[in-house]
Amino acid sequence: MDQQQLELMWQYQQEDIKADRIANEIKRSPTRQKLEKSRDFIIEQQKQYKQIEEQVAMLADRKDAIRDAIARCEEQIAAITQKFEQNPPEDEESAHAMLVEASKYRDNIASYEQEMRRMVKDSSDYDQKQRSCRHEAAKVKVEFDQLKITYDKEIGEKKAALDAQRAVANAKAVGIDAKLMEEYNTIKKRIMPPMARLVNNQCSGCNTAQPSSLLSKIKSGSELIECETCGRMIIP
Repeated sequence: MDQQQLELMWQYQQEDIKADRIANEIKRSPTRQKLEKSRDFIIEQQKQYKQIEEQVAMLADRKDAIRDAIARCEEQIAAITQKFEQNPPEDEESAHAMLVEASKYRDNIASYEQEMRRMVKDSSDYDQKQRSCRHEAAKVKVEFDQLKITYDKEIGEKKAALDAQRAVANAKAVGIDAKLMEEYNTIKKRIMPPMARLVNNQCSGCNTAQPSSLLSKIKSGSELIECETCGRMIIP
């Protein structure tokens, strides 16, 4: 590994850290956090509204099915009644059987009507929940829009600073080997900063003494060495 490449990478890291610091300030902005909280609330209300819509649709389908079932029961009762009037049963046992069958259909109708009353109540509850979702989402949306205006003004200056600092870092990246940059970015996903100096034979990132077998390689910069403890690239 060319020592000059490592020094270029080190210089890039200094500017990259500055850019990341500005980016983190933007992310930690109280206004941004309020915005994200409002956004998440609105999304959750929309999700709940959609779920209620699906439940209401299921209720509507069930109501149609119940109406059809009640109609069929009534038809059966009418048929039994007509049969009873046109062809009276010849004995008590036959009459009792017809009455039992008719009673069964009446019980079914009563059960369906009870279920229908519960569904009417559920529909009313769902309607209230939908109105509440719309109201709460609309109220928070107003707050979100106001926060967005404030945030855009607040963040404008920091965003300009971030873009400027990214440009400085990118300029420092010119001339750095692509594989070395790839390794830097890979390590950066695990730990920051990705590079550390060798100080008193220790990794300055985690203060771990390096094995004597690696010290000469690190000091010569002849190859890329990563700290066995923290995984940072160590340079002399």
